[in-house]
Amino acid sequence: MDVMMKVYDALMADEYIAAQAGGRIKFYDYPTTLNFAGPAIVIDPISTELDTDFADDKPIAEEYLYQIDVWTTNRKQTKELARRVKDALRAVNFYYNGSGVDEYDKDSKIYRDARRFRGKVYSEDVKALS
Repeated sequence: MDVMMKVYDALMADEYIAAQAGGRIKFYDYPTTLNFAGPAIVIDPISTELDTDFADDKPIAEEYLYQIDVWTTNRKQTKELARRVKDALRAVNFYYNGSGVDEYDKDSKIYRDARRFRGKVYSEDVKALS
């Protein structure tokens, strides 16, 4: 398992997210608006891991930055999924960093809530997830 799977597993642990978007939670793969099949969530790394928290001049943790996009055709459903994503990620020590996008595409009639989450994983935990 890797850190991205840790994020995925945290999302799937939420019953509402799993029921609404299970099977449509993807890595890197954004849905096309032409054949939009229902609520979708995209996990996209914004950068590679960053060494952090040093001891004896050696990094003992890595910091990760992910963007999580929620796409639906219903504004309220988009907001509820986005709220639950935030709660699910908080449970695994990933926190909303205050940047994102809240938009509606009138041509496709799709709402998108994209937020960035930052999390720190200590080295011994990174090795355990590999």
